[in-house]
Amino acid sequence: MAVFITGGHGHIGSWAAYFLAKEGEQVILYDTNPMVPDHLDEVARNITFIKGDVLDFPRLTGVFNKHKGDIGGILHTVGVMGELVLENPYGNVGLNIGGTHNMLEIARQFEIPKVVYTSTGAVYGAVSGTVAEDQFPPNPCDLYGSTKAASEFLGQQYANSFGFEFRISRVYFCYGQGKWPSRFIRLYRLAFGALEGLEDLATDKGADQKLDFTYIEDAARGTAMLYQAEALKHNIYNIATGLPTSVGKVAELCRKYSSFAVQVDLGPGELMQRCEALDISRAREELGFEPKYSVEEGIQRYAAWMQKVMKKGKD
Repeated sequence: MAVFITGGHGHIGSWAAYFLAKEGEQVILYDTNPMVPDHLDEVARNITFIKGDVLDFPRLTGVFNKHKGDIGGILHTVGVMGELVLENPYGNVGLNIGGTHNMLEIARQFEIPKVVYTSTGAVYGAVSGTVAEDQFPPNPCDLYGSTKAASEFLGQQYANSFGFEFRISRVYFCYGQGKWPSRFIRLYRLAFGALEGLEDLATDKGADQKLDFTYIEDAARGTAMLYQAEALKHNIYNIATGLPTSVGKVAELCRKYSSFAVQVDLGPGELMQRCEALDISRAREELGFEPKYSVEEGIQRYAAWMQKVMKKGKD
């Protein structure tokens, strides 16, 4: 039975596909982007690539009719992140929530037994410290977090009403291979922009913001483990490192491993209201998940990938 992954060419989707396919799972990747990430070349024999939009319900039904009886679960990763939601609130809120609704309706109509949804630590809102899954109810403090919390509630009620499993992977500030700082949210550009040689990496505050920066391979591997797990005690799992790191420290490490001599000037204070880290005790105990990379190790790998890609572009 195959796993159907939305946003399959995206950051978490493609890496989750990599880990699942590497273990022999058959994977169907569904994405509007025709560009296939390089790391999927190794496992392409186990992957079917389909171009499509999660908001195109007739297209989705056609795909699921074609593969009827062959799909054992859905991993839904599509979503617009952070303040990028504000650039087109009507369209982006519609994508984040409406896309989730479409996949839940597909699960209902085609009797798919399992849906895994990639959510975020942003649903916890303006709380401090390291946060466990049941410590606080979702209370997001921005539009992005609200779309993710709404999708969580929608999925839980669909599952309760129509008898399938809905599992939630709450990831947090994922970084690494496949994501360019210049194309992402402001905080990410400030923290990781030195690796790309970006200029104007300056702000009057933000250096003291502590967040649970998670290397993409760890976030995706944990999410893949959640998909494969059986007889779970819970349906929500934090997938992160469990450790806070300041934006200033991340920026410092990126300068250390960058091939560019760039300046990063971050003032004191915080940029946004977020918890510092996610408690991953539940994922450790019930999934056997353990992050493999420290922040420094992850940044080293990220820097090596970026240097390789940029060199290849020049050749």
